[in-house]
Amino acid sequence: MSDTYDILLIEDSPSQALHFQLVLQRAGYRVRIAADGADGWRLASEDLPQLILLDVDLPTLDGFQILARLKRDQATTTIPVLMLTNREHISNVERAISLNVDGYLFKDDASTQLCAAIVQLLGTQ
Repeated sequence: MSDTYDILLIEDSPSQALHFQLVLQRAGYRVRIAADGADGWRLASEDLPQLILLDVDLPTLDGFQILARLKRDQATTTIPVLMLTNREHISNVERAISLNVDGYLFKDDASTQLCAAIVQLLGTQ
């Protein structure tokens, strides 16, 4: 079996990371977790996942810094990025859109909408 994975989850909350990982694994995805922004950026650059789930509030590099790097790097620019946050401020959504995010979910809604959003972004079933 390959060491590749479908989804990189960059999330600093261990309980939320575990929750999202279980939801995604039940849906058949292989998931790798990074607990801070710097590690997430490194893994995204080295391993090129099919999709990145990205928390906004992270240690070392925040989600917006990572998103900006991902979208300007030729190797990672085409990887779909779905941002996750607890914040419901329109300014965060606007900022993510300005950085070319591919999707945006509030964590409260993610349990019911996450898999559908991923299917839409990846074009899979």
